[in-house]
Amino acid sequence: MVYLFFLLSLVSPFLFISPKNFHAPFQKGVFLFLFFLTILNFWKEKKTKSEAKPNYSTTNIGLLSDKQITILPYLLFASCIFFFITSTYHAFHLTKSLADAFLFQDADYIGISDILLAISRGEGFTSGYYSPSGEGSYLHHHFAPGMFVLTPFVSWVPERWGLAVAVFFVYQLTTILWIFWAYQISKHHLKEKGIKFLTFWVLLTNQLYLYRIGSSFHFEVLVLVFGLFFFYVWEQREKIQKGPFRCPWIYHSVLALAIVLYLSQKEDIGIYLLLFFLPTVFGISYNLWKKKKNENRDAQQSNGSVRGNSQEETTIRSLTLVYSIIFVWLGFVFFIYPMFGDRTKSVSWTQTLTQEYHSAFKQVTGAKKSFQIFLELIISGGLGIFQMIPEVIGIGLIYATHIFSSRPWHHEVYTYYSYSLVPFLLYSGILWIRSEKKINLSFAFLILTCLFWKNSLDGNFPLDSRIESPWKNPTIQKEIHSDLKEANLTLISTHKGPIFGEPEEKPNPKNPTYPNELLDLKENANRILVFAQYNLSFYITDKTTTYPLEQIKNSSSICKKANVCYVVIAPEFTDEILWPKSRILEYKKELETQKGVSVWKGKQMEVWKLPQRNKS
Repeated sequence: MVYLFFLLSLVSPFLFISPKNFHAPFQKGVFLFLFFLTILNFWKEKKTKSEAKPNYSTTNIGLLSDKQITILPYLLFASCIFFFITSTYHAFHLTKSLADAFLFQDADYIGISDILLAISRGEGFTSGYYSPSGEGSYLHHHFAPGMFVLTPFVSWVPERWGLAVAVFFVYQLTTILWIFWAYQISKHHLKEKGIKFLTFWVLLTNQLYLYRIGSSFHFEVLVLVFGLFFFYVWEQREKIQKGPFRCPWIYHSVLALAIVLYLSQKEDIGIYLLLFFLPTVFGISYNLWKKKKNENRDAQQSNGSVRGNSQEETTIRSLTLVYSIIFVWLGFVFFIYPMFGDRTKSVSWTQTLTQEYHSAFKQVTGAKKSFQIFLELIISGGLGIFQMIPEVIGIGLIYATHIFSSRPWHHEVYTYYSYSLVPFLLYSGILWIRSEKKINLSFAFLILTCLFWKNSLDGNFPLDSRIESPWKNPTIQKEIHSDLKEANLTLISTHKGPIFGEPEEKPNPKNPTYPNELLDLKENANRILVFAQYNLSFYITDKTTTYPLEQIKNSSSICKKANVCYVVIAPEFTDEILWPKSRILEYKKELETQKGVSVWKGKQMEVWKLPQRNKS
């Protein structure tokens, strides 16, 4: 049986390297196969139970033999390696396809990437993409200081690929780490907990909501690794209490560090933690009250309750620490921090939450659809539907923030918006494996049937790595690609005068020369600012600092901190609905008003240089 689960763990990794038109029929085939196995095993278990003794249990009949238990670690290793290789292949081609189709528009990929580049240059969380003035801090928009962890990737990986590499690496790493944790708590009890572990293994490698974060190109992917770290430390509380050293202050220090790192990934993480642990707090409080009420009835019951109280009081102490840190953190983020700095320079989180969206984006309506999404979430975490009642209630409270949200993607738990739920789902799956809850093989197949049924309905799981460009004129797109190399050379060069069209001397077309001298990039890279058209920024060299084109209205203040300021436009290369050509031409007029100089003009692209500003 273990070989079947091994093959099921390879379904989504196999989809990563297969053609898109193969995805839906293959997943439907897997879904129908599992549905058949569910019915077959249900019939066999019912038949076996009726022929067996009344007290005979069929929960784990013939699931894992000693030989299968021995070979399981090797199969897990092979599964993880295959997942890593295929997801890397998928990540490369997906990123390249999006970039080649000019779909990495300014916010969010370019915005987040440039924030990380600013951090690496020692400029803090400055952002021109989430600020009306172009000079505000991103932390006023989203208080996520923990995103600095991704900084090495954007520093090491050239040409703005760093964020993509970082996000997919974290997705791959944490998926494997969650599998390893699940195996660690199961390996000595595979006879009793084998079904739950194998189910969780398949769920993780085919997790739709986990993939959504991993393919979102957003820093929220960090909640997966720091959520894992926090919950792993959280689960050590009883082990440390029973250990030979018994140093609770060391444990509480590590726990405090873990919770702070987790909270630092987004300003609302603390709210979700409060909601998730709320049923646990009520449950423990009720048990302590009930035991205290009955502890004097007889001595035997009193002795038993002392041991129970010791474990529950340990949990209460840890929860008190967690809640205290959360309240202090939330107080700082929402009340104290906004007092510092000029909030008018940044787009705040509350402004984003309350903004209106076009009616075309509002696709989810009705309680039925919301309840369906909730069931899919619970199943995708391997909770045996409603076997883990406190955790299901906690996740339900978090999901309520999605139900009542007016933001369409948040409402649908789409793209990276599943970050609020996935760590809690996976942790609840760990608790489910560790618990004494029992399931039979037919029920495990039912869970996986529901999982692959949901996956087969989602046309974006996995995403198509062959993306057609939305730009109507392929000739213009080819010309943009040919212009980019020369435009980037122009941006990182010092000019003795304006350059119009081709160089004065007729160069070898295969090896053009320019009357420019390249800047000392190590010394001056942070002094080059570029106001770039929305769909060109990804291909603007990362030796410069980019700003969205609309920030040209603030160029007089922004360019004071620059050695040189450029503007890059391609008026013919735009989506007339998203960004009309007339709007770009208005900015071109603004250039002329500001006495900008045309530095270089290719087949489609234009590079302009703004006049030197007096530095403050």
